[in-house]
Amino acid sequence: MYAICRDNRKPTLMPKTVMITGAGGFLAGHIAGAFASVGWRTIGVGRSDVNAQRGRFDAFDRYDIADGARNVALLQREEPQTIVHLAAPASVPQSMRDPLADLRDHILPTAALLESIRVASVDSRVILISSAAVYGNPKTLPVREDAPLAPISPYGFHKLQQELLLDEYIGIHGLRGCKARIFSTYGENLRRLAVWDIARRALSGQHSVYGSGDETRDYLYAGEVACAVALLAERAEFRGEAWNVASGESVTIRDLAQKIFRAAHIEASPQFTGEAVPGSPRCWRADVSRIRALDFTPVHWSSGLARTIDWIRAQP
Repeated sequence: MYAICRDNRKPTLMPKTVMITGAGGFLAGHIAGAFASVGWRTIGVGRSDVNAQRGRFDAFDRYDIADGARNVALLQREEPQTIVHLAAPASVPQSMRDPLADLRDHILPTAALLESIRVASVDSRVILISSAAVYGNPKTLPVREDAPLAPISPYGFHKLQQELLLDEYIGIHGLRGCKARIFSTYGENLRRLAVWDIARRALSGQHSVYGSGDETRDYLYAGEVACAVALLAERAEFRGEAWNVASGESVTIRDLAQKIFRAAHIEASPQFTGEAVPGSPRCWRADVSRIRALDFTPVHWSSGLARTIDWIRAQP
């Protein structure tokens, strides 16, 4: 189910331990699997231990990452060389409905973690899992890491504020860190977003899909995203730089839906509502030349689609 990173992505000098926050979430399981596949010890921290129950981590501490004292004790005990910070909300629609909760749950855990690293005096490098939502609707495509940041949803603004917090601790307190801006992703255990929503509706006999179908996204299977993050742990500069994590290809939602229908063996065609989703960008495509320079070669965006649909079909 989880990716095994290919040989050309294996770090040459592997740190001993990676700590992953928000470890009960979908992407955390894939990232833990990627690190484990290249020999790292994985420690999970989160309020939910669902991935620990599946054996994704060598160790798991169940608590809220906003608890600074618990963070300091864990950091001083384990001294992780790398921290992948995932603990945050992950829903644009929910951020539109309750922006204050989205702000709180993005900023407080991030601020607590960064301050805990400072107080613990550990030399841990931080990979902040950010989002392409910080770009909003890019004026030019493909969008580069130095493009203007102009979010169009509370979720996007709060991801940007996470990035600014990291910049603060790098610039003032000497922490080391970088930002991985994830574009669109999908995979096993993700029970939301377009691939899940389209497939679940289609499998239940509902063929409607939000939007016009002409919107474009840059998809990358979660296992590939995870391998990219594992590669950054070894080869990033950790000076506050941003990295686009994507396939570098654009796909229309129409094409995505048609491929989902075919993979699910549904003979009907998707029917588009024409209804725009608030806070959702029109078109995305990433410039991935920077991460390609680290020897990351994204596979085709649909590489994990068939097994993801098989997993979705098996869910109750």
